[in-house]
Amino acid sequence: MNYIKNVLSSVNVFSILAVFLGTWSSMWAQWENPVVDTITNTQVRKETRLQSLCIDDSGMVHLVWKHQRTVGWRIFYCTNSPSGIWGAPQEVTDSTQVNFDPAITWWSQSGVPFVVYEHNSEICSAYLSGGLWQMYPVTINAQFDRSPAVAIDGWGLPHAAWITVDTATAEYKIAYATGYLVGPNISWSVQTLAGSELGPYGSGASPFMAVTADGVAHIVYRGGDYGNYHIHHAWNEAQGGIDWQYEILYSGNANDYSASMVIEENGNYHLAVSGNDGWGFPGRVYYFHKPYGQVWQQYELASLGGSAVEPALAVDCYGAPHIVWMETSGNFYTGNVYYSGKDSTSAWQVSLVIGGDHFSPSFQVDQLGYGHVACHTGGNTSVYDIYHVKSSSVLTNVDEFENPIIGSGSAYLLRNYPNPVRTHTEVFYVLKYPGHVTLKVYNSIGEEVTTLVDETKLSGMHSVVWRPQDLSAGIYFFHLISNRSEKNRKCILLP
Repeated sequence: MNYIKNVLSSVNVFSILAVFLGTWSSMWAQWENPVVDTITNTQVRKETRLQSLCIDDSGMVHLVWKHQRTVGWRIFYCTNSPSGIWGAPQEVTDSTQVNFDPAITWWSQSGVPFVVYEHNSEICSAYLSGGLWQMYPVTINAQFDRSPAVAIDGWGLPHAAWITVDTATAEYKIAYATGYLVGPNISWSVQTLAGSELGPYGSGASPFMAVTADGVAHIVYRGGDYGNYHIHHAWNEAQGGIDWQYEILYSGNANDYSASMVIEENGNYHLAVSGNDGWGFPGRVYYFHKPYGQVWQQYELASLGGSAVEPALAVDCYGAPHIVWMETSGNFYTGNVYYSGKDSTSAWQVSLVIGGDHFSPSFQVDQLGYGHVACHTGGNTSVYDIYHVKSSSVLTNVDEFENPIIGSGSAYLLRNYPNPVRTHTEVFYVLKYPGHVTLKVYNSIGEEVTTLVDETKLSGMHSVVWRPQDLSAGIYFFHLISNRSEKNRKCILLP
């Protein structure tokens, strides 16, 4: 029995309908009584990053962080079981080497976590196979490389971005690499983005990347020079492409320093940006949205009156944006982590996630709509540990949202599990109202493969199992129609 059914079987029917049909009225009580897990209890210095957390297709949470040893930093990893029980942390890298600044993502095509990290000014990659971490260098050179970010595209190829020094100009630049699978090994094709301008203090450019399903890489980073920093956005034309385009995104801040980005499968872009108006002035987080085929919409202040920095952005299965950020007082982190989300009028609301001594949040929303935050402690108390915080309820009240940003219509097609598919997969969908439903499968060239559902259904959550037979490996699409709503989801069929 898969993870989603395990979760649903543990609550009653009324709670299921409350989660998915919006009968819960406490819109901003999601973080009032969160589930807080202490992942480590060694009280040795540890630190999380913006990409320290990912969630796999079954809902399990995966964390990485850097852990200080007497001879330098090490990288550790931990995950929980479907029942939520956390295992013992394990070291990702060679215990005799200094490694730090890890970023993790879920390699769904292989069903394992995938990590990039810095090692002696080189960028390396690792993935978990058979209980052991397999490590492959991304760079092998004598130049400066740091602050890696990672993403996996719809074809299963890994992508990485980081800060480097251009050997020809001695300037800080953004570097990018596409990983290609050669048997069990990974070979990386590396390039430097000549048009990226990071300035003389470019080592703090903080790159973050998102990749479209077909492999187009998008990198956002702090560009420009001191006193004139803004978020720059670079993207190439195709998977592994070398022709890059650039744009500068201006928020309501005088200077912007960090950003995180999400690109939905339907082509909608989401961006969270933080900055301030100068030394000692309050920080602010702004949200940008670019609907498919349109231009960037006017930015929105997401942090309201709070002084906010380092936003971690996530988008749920309905297309609703959610942001977690750190509070500051002047130029100091307070140790409080906050959440920003939209209400039914599309106005941003703010609530406390966890406070006192929590820093550097990483953030994701799971399949069921619960928020997950990873962070570290110790900045105020010198008691260093890693924490996982799960929201006490779903972040989006479906019944309250009927606008294009959140997701129009009355039917919602959730991600199928497992994905990628070998023998079978279960497709989940939610109906706000009863009505006729058709759910079909199409191949990558638009040909109909089969019809999974063609009947009248009651409101609530439903699922159907697809067992592909005699079909070629490749990309397939689920297409749901109900109550004038149409939704699509992609899945990958393995050989």
